[in-house]
Amino acid sequence: MLIVSNNPMVEAAFGDSCVFIDGRALDVLIYVRDMLHKGHKLLSHPLAGSVKPYESPIRSVCVSKDKGAYDMQSILLMENAIDRYKTLPQRNFIENHNEDFQLIDLSLIQSAVESRFQDRDYLTTQSGGAMYET
Repeated sequence: MLIVSNNPMVEAAFGDSCVFIDGRALDVLIYVRDMLHKGHKLLSHPLAGSVKPYESPIRSVCVSKDKGAYDMQSILLMENAIDRYKTLPQRNFIENHNEDFQLIDLSLIQSAVESRFQDRDYLTTQSGGAMYET
């Protein structure tokens, strides 16, 4: 499993399992979409959680590490997420709140990983926390 994210906290927690995007949340979604077109599969919802797309500049999405058959359902879900993101009003975010957005996103992606891999062995991450083997 890979996590595509623009969240430095996710990058620190998941290390080599994270593809870090130095950009906006929309850039993360577009990068994931491009991965899906290459055969990766979506493993978490791109608009997961109760945080609306326009309410946070931070976004993390789980995708399969390996490429496989073209997954039309994943691609359609991602295209819809990108369309929705583009139609919502854009906000200017205050830098002081960046850490809060990062912490919320980290919690959401950790929950997604835990629920996805609840029957797998633990893998110690670089930050010393426990995540599931990918």
